[in-house]
Amino acid sequence: MNSNSIKTPGKQIDYLSFASVVSALAVVFLHANGCFWTFSATAKYWKVANVIECVFYFAVPVFFMISGATLLDFYKRYGLKEYFRKRVQKTVIPYLVWSLLGIAIRLFYWKSIKPDDVTPQFIVNALLSGKATDVYWFFIPLFCIYLSIPLFAAVAEDKRVVVFQYLAIAGFILNCLIPFLLSLFHVSVSYEFSVSAVAGYLLFVILGYLLTHCALSPGARYLLYALSVAAFLVHLIGTYQASMEAGALVKTYKGYLNVPSIVYSVGIFVFFRYAGERLMQVSLISKLVNFLKDYTFSLYLLHIFILRTILKVFPVTSKSMSYRLGAPFATLAVTVLVTWLIRKIPVLRKTLP
Repeated sequence: MNSNSIKTPGKQIDYLSFASVVSALAVVFLHANGCFWTFSATAKYWKVANVIECVFYFAVPVFFMISGATLLDFYKRYGLKEYFRKRVQKTVIPYLVWSLLGIAIRLFYWKSIKPDDVTPQFIVNALLSGKATDVYWFFIPLFCIYLSIPLFAAVAEDKRVVVFQYLAIAGFILNCLIPFLLSLFHVSVSYEFSVSAVAGYLLFVILGYLLTHCALSPGARYLLYALSVAAFLVHLIGTYQASMEAGALVKTYKGYLNVPSIVYSVGIFVFFRYAGERLMQVSLISKLVNFLKDYTFSLYLLHIFILRTILKVFPVTSKSMSYRLGAPFATLAVTVLVTWLIRKIPVLRKTLP
């Protein structure tokens, strides 16, 4: 990576908006494809579900990379107090509101919990764990990332690239690659090494900054694309073969912090950066992305309620191709409409910023 070439803010916004919209829609495809987790060695639906799952698996890692790409320069725009005010206003308040609404929906509409279950302890646990609805788990690592970003942002700009490159390489090898290889080859040893500074999803924050601020030569890009395709195939074929042999879903190749996911997601992010800039020069794509970018966070918040309502109201099943491939687009349309309406109401607009 060459740190001498740094993208202009305008171009960054273009391709990051493109990445944000595609990643948000990818999350919906993943959750519409929930039948992947119900393994069947004979049913055709699972084979297709495995493909869909692996194709859209970049969604969460790229979302966290975008946070690293956009937030590590926040000191240039405002101070620490304003940084946290914005995070609370834009994410914490909506999370709390929709988590509580999610509990109410589970209680009165889905009837997946009983009134006796909803105790103060249940509510507190749900809010602190992200389990008010089963897809809100990612808010907890997101909030942890927000708490950690000021430390990374305080690294002097002229030292960031070399420091972050070190953290990315060391973190990937010690935190991800070695544990993956030990698991893959069933090596039972006591392994305690890790780089705690980039533990968990913080690795994606560092990668997002580096892949945004450092220029990549064509050769480096093509290498990353090749590795990304290889990682995708390892994830896809490895999961298929291991699950078929075991007669149950095998998760050796799964996990957002696992090697196949990280390498695949890096390649996708690089594609968004370089191909996204060109695609955003197409008027229709640019207009569509610039319209939808204001609804991506609403899509994260609302999509699971819409997806499950579709299953409840319409004569489709979670395993049907029409639902898995069509419902995400219907969900996007409903999200835009609902968000537009809610934003017209002063008291409610802060719930979907």
